[in-house]
Amino acid sequence: MGDPARDHGPRCVLCRWQCAGVKWRRLLLSNGALSVWSVLVVLVLWEIAGHLEVSFMLPPLSDVISAMVDVWGRSDVQQSVLDTARSLAIGFTMAITGGIAVGLLMGRFRVAEWAFDMYVNLFLSLPLIALIPIFLLLFGFGERAVIAIVVVYTFFVVVVNTFTGVRSVDNSLVEMAESFGAREHQLVRRVVLPAALPLMLTGVRIGVGRSIKGIIIAEQVVGLVGIGGLIQRYGGAFQIEELYAIIIPIGLFGLLAMESVRVMEWYALPWIRHREVSAAAE
Repeated sequence: MGDPARDHGPRCVLCRWQCAGVKWRRLLLSNGALSVWSVLVVLVLWEIAGHLEVSFMLPPLSDVISAMVDVWGRSDVQQSVLDTARSLAIGFTMAITGGIAVGLLMGRFRVAEWAFDMYVNLFLSLPLIALIPIFLLLFGFGERAVIAIVVVYTFFVVVVNTFTGVRSVDNSLVEMAESFGAREHQLVRRVVLPAALPLMLTGVRIGVGRSIKGIIIAEQVVGLVGIGGLIQRYGGAFQIEELYAIIIPIGLFGLLAMESVRVMEWYALPWIRHREVSAAAE
């Protein structure tokens, strides 16, 4: 009799190579890998287009990176970043805290819904940039106006998502908790908040992007301060490399912040994570 390992050796090696090839194809074509490939393609095309001088508004990427190293080493730019970060943190915290509180009230009490619903819909339908002159009259040309604009850009999205999440809670769960004698604060903490959390975190994630947009717009208008002021200054002087050196890190920061909230959703909502894993496995 022949040796089984010798008889089936080449076939086993071939199977191993085929399995390895499938794994590598899955890795290279996964969602994360495709995102990386798309970014690399865009960066290469950008560098080529810059050297071909397609437009003076599109300098080579290598020049932008050199400008980025120079710009972010300046003390005035670092101070502007600190000013923007402080205003953004204050405004975003106020908007998230107030938005969740008002959304919970509207979701739990009809009186609160009737009181706030009209104003929420009004501000969501208005172009918020048109309200900036009103904020300047109310708060003056300074940090208070910037913070107020950030709050308005973020607050109402969080309110709507929180309200929708609270109203989507299964009534049978609420009735069951009430039948066991749960009081309002226990009901909200043990039933309503866990059930509404997915939509609430979605509102927070959208609010992150809107707050960054709001603070850049506000700083461009309110005294040309912070990062928004730098963008306005470099754009007005047609310093294109410096302009991109500011815009690109801000975009990356916004993307990172929104993805951080998505990761928070992943770990804070284990039942949704298990559901997504099961769906992917199928």
